[in-house]
Amino acid sequence: MIFRVSFSSIQKSFSASVKFCRYPLIFGLVLLFTSSCHLELSPTLLAKDGVLDGRNLKFAEDTVNLIGKWEFYWNEFLDPNAPSPNNRSYMQVGVPWFSQQNEDGEEYPSFGYATYRLTILLPEGESNQEPYALLVPVLHSAYKIYANGTLVAENGTIGKNSETHVPSFHTKIVPILNGKEKVDLVIHISNYSHKFAGIHGIIRFGKLHNIIQVWNNYHSASCIILIFMGILSIYHALVYLINRSEKNALRMSFVYLGILILSATLTETRILFNFFSDDYCIPLFRFSRIGFVIVLFYGGSVLLNLAQMRIFKKMLVLLKVYSLTFLLVSILTPVKHLALISYYFEYLSAIFVLIGLFSVSLALYFQRKESKLYFFSLFLAVLGGVIDIILISHPNFGFRPMGLFSLYFFIIPQTLGVTFGLVRVYKRSESISKELYKRKEALEKKVKARTAELEKANRWKANFVSLISHDLRSPLNSVNQILDVIDFSFSETSEEEKKKFLEICKTGVTQSLKMLEQLLDVSRFDAFGTKLMQTRFSVNELLNEIIESVEPLATLKGIRIQKDTPIQAEIIADRTLIGEVFKNILTNSIKYSYLNSEVWLGVSFKGKWLSVEIRDRGLGMSEEQIHKLTGEENIKSTPGTAGERGTGLGLRLCMNILEAHFGKLRIKSVLGVGSSFEISLSKSTKSVLLVDDSGNFRSDLAEVMRRNQWIVIEAGNGEEALSHLARITPSLIITDLHMPGMNGISLIHEWEGKRNQNQKIPIILISSDAPLSGGNSFLEEEGLETIVSAYLSKMYKADDLCQQIEMILV
Repeated sequence: MIFRVSFSSIQKSFSASVKFCRYPLIFGLVLLFTSSCHLELSPTLLAKDGVLDGRNLKFAEDTVNLIGKWEFYWNEFLDPNAPSPNNRSYMQVGVPWFSQQNEDGEEYPSFGYATYRLTILLPEGESNQEPYALLVPVLHSAYKIYANGTLVAENGTIGKNSETHVPSFHTKIVPILNGKEKVDLVIHISNYSHKFAGIHGIIRFGKLHNIIQVWNNYHSASCIILIFMGILSIYHALVYLINRSEKNALRMSFVYLGILILSATLTETRILFNFFSDDYCIPLFRFSRIGFVIVLFYGGSVLLNLAQMRIFKKMLVLLKVYSLTFLLVSILTPVKHLALISYYFEYLSAIFVLIGLFSVSLALYFQRKESKLYFFSLFLAVLGGVIDIILISHPNFGFRPMGLFSLYFFIIPQTLGVTFGLVRVYKRSESISKELYKRKEALEKKVKARTAELEKANRWKANFVSLISHDLRSPLNSVNQILDVIDFSFSETSEEEKKKFLEICKTGVTQSLKMLEQLLDVSRFDAFGTKLMQTRFSVNELLNEIIESVEPLATLKGIRIQKDTPIQAEIIADRTLIGEVFKNILTNSIKYSYLNSEVWLGVSFKGKWLSVEIRDRGLGMSEEQIHKLTGEENIKSTPGTAGERGTGLGLRLCMNILEAHFGKLRIKSVLGVGSSFEISLSKSTKSVLLVDDSGNFRSDLAEVMRRNQWIVIEAGNGEEALSHLARITPSLIITDLHMPGMNGISLIHEWEGKRNQNQKIPIILISSDAPLSGGNSFLEEEGLETIVSAYLSKMYKADDLCQQIEMILV
């Protein structure tokens, strides 16, 4: 036993630890994946004054990044075979030339042409072995490379103006046949089509087989990423098709599509550019901007919708306009302006990233759904972007920038979140299926139970009618006989005798009328419970009316009715039927009280109940008699203390009425001393009008709400609900969306048109078609978003649905 308890506590502690550390674990996995794919550290060797000393490097094992300061000649194409001129200057490679300054402190413009020159000193004894090679990224945006005076690579067409310049975004492996102990690299570059100009990427140098291996690694990683993004895009689209309420899944599908476009055009391998000729360079560049717009708009939509606040909905409209403008700029702007304009649009997009971060922060503060996951992943994405900027600005670190991998910090946690959500949906569906099966079994049991109740009620009614017929026959026969006597000897009968006979006839007819009234009440209150006509009323006023109606009967027997009602109490119930209960019990108390005694009546609160107690001093009852009165067996009427007769079924009728009101009747009695009847009714004033054409669902939910101290008024359709609303103002209206005749939407519109300004009642709409979360956008189309408090699914269990309703009303 001790071992079992210890193991259970260890298991709980482990689960709690995993739950607490789940986001750091995700971060660690993403970082590990990213590091293995992209954060490679090459030997850090900086070029100084245009010379890179690699004589001590082992090129058979490693490659080297050609970073540091190269010779730089602005607006010149040097002769690659001529020695370096004296007017040399130096430029840091790995960053664009527009971010650097010349000797006069002036920044270089983006558009122009230049020559880069670097001398690489090689290790001794390796000159006649395997050839060297260069891995050349996109150098923005046309170039020629010379090695020791020989042209070894050409990309696009270099020119001294935009008319002669033809851009190219290809990446290349450039073999260098070398027979010397150094390599003199000369690169002519021109740029008139892109904001980032010069040797912006990092050229890698090494033995040919190592360069090919590096290229294969990059290319394989890029292909895997493209396939992964495509699968994720399709996966999220399928998630949306499975569960239409998951709109974020559809948005994320487009985000992955946009990242796929960016990965195919912006990562170092430039896969799409390498697949096509230079004629498609500018169209592909425009295509990459479209991918950026897709990521911006749909990613921003996910973040701005998370906080569920109006201000962010306005921001979403602004984002839509901004994205559409960016899209038109990317498609229609002339080439010579495209790079500069799109550059500013990209940087301005950071504003929406900050707004999205603010939205997610507020969502986290208000504890919105999935807010922790979004905040954590967006924080990582921003962190990755900051790291990118630092690495791009400082290539001397030796690390290559992560590039699009900062976006993966964002999307991978989202994929995990959507997957977990889908798993929860499937688990919920499985749970609902099981619940439906259980409900089916429970429904079959209820049908059997209701059938048995109906048969019992029919037997009870048959017995009741039999007893009424018997009791009605006796007084009517007596009346008929007396009338025969009067008719036979009318002239011989004295006036006093005639008066006596008429009093007897009047008493018999009055008694028969009372029995008929009771029969009518029972016919209204059928086996399944009456359709209660509930209103809010004063119990004290009703008791005063009942006392006034039975006062003559009490006076005839010399009985005093003593009332003790120190409180003013109001309840919600069927006033007529509750009055029948009070009248029946009070009449019975008078009927079975001794002459010249008293009947005491009191009203008080007992916890959640309103108690009305009636005590008499009369015949009293034994435990067996009480059991028979409250049971189902047929009973024989017992005469009152003055010989009054009855059916014996009035008390059972009272109990049925109280049961329909979820009330109680307690009886205490002592033979020869008297009886006490305590009627308990709920004092709750929380009332709900429950409108649904499904009797089973309505009765199940009504029963749960009544257990939670709600006064439930049921209606089977919209017309019946409006008739209830004409008599009472409930605290809440719950209505089904789909009903025959007047549906839920029509009922709400009808009620809004009829109600007074002071009758503002919360309304909850329910439907079996409603998703388990969200899906209430149609309320805006109907103009009901400010009227309907919530739209809930009927697929929840009655207890869960009642809990959600009470949470909404808090």
